[in-house]
Amino acid sequence: MPTTGVRAIRFTGSPESTEYVTLVSMQTWPWLLVVAAIGPANCATRSLLLGDAERGRALFQDLKCTVCHSMNGVGGKKAPDLGRGRDRGFDPYQLAGLLWSHAPRMWAAMTSEHVAMPALDEQQSADLFAFFFAASYFEKPGDPRRGQRLFVLRRCGQCHGISAPVRAGIKPVAEWDSPWDPIALTQRMWNHSRDMARALKASQFPYPLFTAQEMTDVLAWLRKLRPMDQAAGFAPASPESGRTLIESKGCATCHRGALALGGHSTRYGLTDFAAAMWNHPFRTGYHETPLSDEEMRRLVGYLVATQFFEERGNPENGRRLFAKKQCGACHDDPSSGAPARSAMTGRMTSFGMVAALWKHGPAMQLSMRQRKIPWPQFKGSDMADISAYLYGLQLRRRTSP
Repeated sequence: MPTTGVRAIRFTGSPESTEYVTLVSMQTWPWLLVVAAIGPANCATRSLLLGDAERGRALFQDLKCTVCHSMNGVGGKKAPDLGRGRDRGFDPYQLAGLLWSHAPRMWAAMTSEHVAMPALDEQQSADLFAFFFAASYFEKPGDPRRGQRLFVLRRCGQCHGISAPVRAGIKPVAEWDSPWDPIALTQRMWNHSRDMARALKASQFPYPLFTAQEMTDVLAWLRKLRPMDQAAGFAPASPESGRTLIESKGCATCHRGALALGGHSTRYGLTDFAAAMWNHPFRTGYHETPLSDEEMRRLVGYLVATQFFEERGNPENGRRLFAKKQCGACHDDPSSGAPARSAMTGRMTSFGMVAALWKHGPAMQLSMRQRKIPWPQFKGSDMADISAYLYGLQLRRRTSP
C-alpha cells in the first residue's frame, strides 16, 4: 500500500486534556462533514488496511462464528446477534477493545462447542470489521413507535398503503421486499426518489427529508410490519469496484476535494447513507442516475470501507495503560517468549491488535495466570492509545482512498 513518508501529529495541550476544538464544514450531503479536531498532545495518526465486507462475510462463515453468533436471527443463540444494532460506535479500536475484553469468555465457549481457534491476520481482521459494520452491528437501534409517527407526519401513507394499495401500481408496505436488506432498500430509495419528487410536486406536498435516526426509526417500524422470512442478502462489494463505479457514473464530477466520497474521518452508518441518498435530489436539484442492485453493492462497499482509512491514538496515554495493565511483565521480559515492544514498532494498529489476540491470546492468558495478572479490560479509546504507543511516534500514513 503506498505511503507518503513519515508523519507524526502533535497537538498543543496536556495529555490529560479532554477539551476539543472542532471545525465543521457542512457540505451538500448530510454525511459529508469535514472535521478537524484539536485534541490531546501527542495524538498520532496511523493508516489502516481497507476492509472488504464481502470477504468478511465469507470468513465469518468459514470460521464457524455462526455456531454461537447469529445474523438477523439466523445462526447460534449463545452470543450476540451481529445483525442487531448495539450502538457501540464505528471505530475499529472499539471492536478491538470489545474482543480483547471478552476473549476468555469466547475461547471457553469455542472449546465447549469444539470450534477450532482461528489465527487471523491483520487483513482478515479488517475484513471482519467491515462485515460487522455493514451488518449494522454498530447502528443505533430504532424506535418503531417513532417510525410509525414519522410515516404519518411525512405523509408517506398518502401513496403507500400499509396492508393494501391506496394508489394503483404502488405496493403496500406489507409487500415491500427490502426493509431487511439495507443495500436493496437504499437502491430502491435512490431509484424511487426521481418519480417521488415528481409526484410530490404534482400533489403540492413537500419533499420528505429524513435524518439518519428518523430513517432508523422508520425501518424499525417497517420491519415489525414485515417479519423477515429468510436471512437478509446484504453483501457490499469490494471497495475497489466501487471506486471505478464512482468514476463511470460521473459522481466524481461533483464529489471531489472536500466533497470526495471517501477518505473522511467522520463515521457514518448505513442509515446515514440511506438518508443522505434519499435527501440528495432535494438538496442538489439533480436528476438521479438509476443504480442496479449490483451497482449499489459496489458503491456501499466503497463508502463503508474508505471511511476507516486511518485511526488516531494518544501514545502517552497508551504508555500509561501499558504500565497499568502490566503488559511489560511479559513484553519487557525476554525469558517470557512474548514479543518485545521493539518488534511491534511501525506495525501495530487496532486490526493488528485483533490479529495478535487470535494468534497468541490463549498462550498469553496462560502466562498471565501463572504470573497472577488479571486479564485486561479495555474501554473507550484505550485500544487506539495502546496501539499508537506500540506503533511508535514516527508513523507512516498512506494517502487517503
